[in-house]
Amino acid sequence: MKVFLILSLFLLQGCSHLFYQPSERHFYDPAQFKLSYEDVWFDSLDGTKLHGWFFPANTNKSKGTIIQFHGNAQNISTHFLSLVWLVNEGYNLFTFDYRGYGKSKGNPTQAGLYQDALAALKKGKEFHSTRGQGHFILFGQSLGGIVSLRALPDFKEKDEVSLIVLDSTFDSYQGIASDKLRSRWFLWPFSPLAYLLISDRYAAKNFLEKITLPTLVIVGEGDEVIPAKYGKQIYQEIPAPKKWLWDIPAGGHIGVFHHNAVSYRKDFLQLLDKMSPD
Repeated sequence: MKVFLILSLFLLQGCSHLFYQPSERHFYDPAQFKLSYEDVWFDSLDGTKLHGWFFPANTNKSKGTIIQFHGNAQNISTHFLSLVWLVNEGYNLFTFDYRGYGKSKGNPTQAGLYQDALAALKKGKEFHSTRGQGHFILFGQSLGGIVSLRALPDFKEKDEVSLIVLDSTFDSYQGIASDKLRSRWFLWPFSPLAYLLISDRYAAKNFLEKITLPTLVIVGEGDEVIPAKYGKQIYQEIPAPKKWLWDIPAGGHIGVFHHNAVSYRKDFLQLLDKMSPD
């Protein structure tokens, strides 16, 4: 029994590390790239202080506002680089750190990130209402996909969202944890423990039926972090009347705008141009 408890604790810590790998280190400064930005401080639902950056569109007229829900590692000082190119295309970008990441206070938990996501949705909508026009877009990357998907149904202004983008993501913490345990032969026998040790209370899988907004799902067949099957399953299960699946043959994890970047960036902008903002 003692051995079982020790093993369970070890596996639980390992799975938690899989989901949250925050860093307080400041990797890149937007000023290095001559980008205009603003520091943003706001409160999560429980009062935890969160930090983010707001990048105004570098054009005379804004086409919309994008909220970035980044992945599980590092912080906004690296993740902003994947989407900041959109400011030169007329879009505001609001990116923020979950609790425990970067300058944001606290420690990451499923419940905490759910509250952070709802607070960020509200803050992003404020930016869109006062500084933007056109499309209001949620862009969830890896962990940010499941976090934003779970929070969205409880967001009071969800009908204002023009597009949800889910890049390299998953809908079940238990499912991905079990998958990671099965990927190593010496841990495979313990993979069922993921369903005992990991909670899916704040997973998105039970809320996919509520996702009826236009949705773009992006998967990479070369993604070794979140296998493409997870995104494809989400695409199949959401009942959104308008939905698209980008299946990138040699794509890696959150690599859509890096792999053959010019082509996919162009495709994304064309998709936005074809959509009619609310």
